[in-house]
Amino acid sequence: MTWRAKARPIIKQVLKETEGQGEKEIRKALREAYPFGPRQYHPYKVWLDEIKVQRGLKPAKQPKPLSVDPNQVTWDFGDEE
Repeated sequence: MTWRAKARPIIKQVLKETEGQGEKEIRKALREAYPFGPRQYHPYKVWLDEIKVQRGLKPAKQPKPLSVDPNQVTWDFGDEE
């Protein structure tokens, strides 16, 4: 499971619980809900990014579509019965 996948439901729940409250209260609740230990390095950056995405301050990245490698070899084993 990725950091983002772990953070997403926690942030969603906090935003649902603090709906209609002021900015200060929402930020405090999000700060208190941080689940990954020290607020540093990659997990914290992902946490902050996911907050921006869920609050509509940043568009979510769309996953790249899988592409077919034209150089990939396909094996034909004929009729198998």
